[in-house]
Amino acid sequence: EKEKEENAEGEEGDKAEEKEKEEKPEDYLLFVSRAQTKAERLREFQEKTAAASSAQVRAQGVNLYIKNLDEGVTDASLRELFEPFGSITSATAMKDDKGQCKGFGFV
Repeated sequence: EKEKEENAEGEEGDKAEEKEKEEKPEDYLLFVSRAQTKAERLREFQEKTAAASSAQVRAQGVNLYIKNLDEGVTDASLRELFEPFGSITSATAMKDDKGQCKGFGFV
């Protein structure tokens, strides 16, 4: 009888622990602040992006993939096409065995 009582008490203890775990809320971080108007959110966003853009003036060493080029495109014509957008380190139109552009290149 004592064993049955101990088992019953043990089971009740286990059930109580399970209920406690189920009822206990999960811990997580919650951020709360006052509601902002659209103008306030926009101003805050612009301040953050202005700070980030001033830190990074221009991306250096970017290699652009250019597709849908005509077969007659040469390295020189590709360089000439992109000169108005900034200094060009290299411009290469990929060519096949016949010397014609494959339709893509890198600037």
